[in-house]
Amino acid sequence: MTTKNRTVGVELTTSNVDLYTVPANYESTIKSIYINNASTSKVTFSLDWYDSQNTTYYTLAETVELPANSLLQITDSLYLYKADKFRGLASANSAVTVVFNVEETFIGTRT
Repeated sequence: MTTKNRTVGVELTTSNVDLYTVPANYESTIKSIYINNASTSKVTFSLDWYDSQNTTYYTLAETVELPANSLLQITDSLYLYKADKFRGLASANSAVTVVFNVEETFIGTRT
């Protein structure tokens, strides 16, 4: 199995947007997530995980407050299957950045 490590970063907006999607024929381990508020004001963010096998969104964080100029780090691993994804939004545009540390493993055509 081929494995590659990636860092994926996305700036949140006030609309739900896809932040990271597991590529076709891959499984992913999210090793850590960094959520940064670079603004001088308090903001909120929300994150959802989409389980492609169940076609269901699960809320991971809902309107969580981030103090001004702060960083939140999640270090528990999450295991995702092909087409699973994260989406998110913030209470202010251009304030919150989400960065994923991802390990992607090629699984071929396994179902």
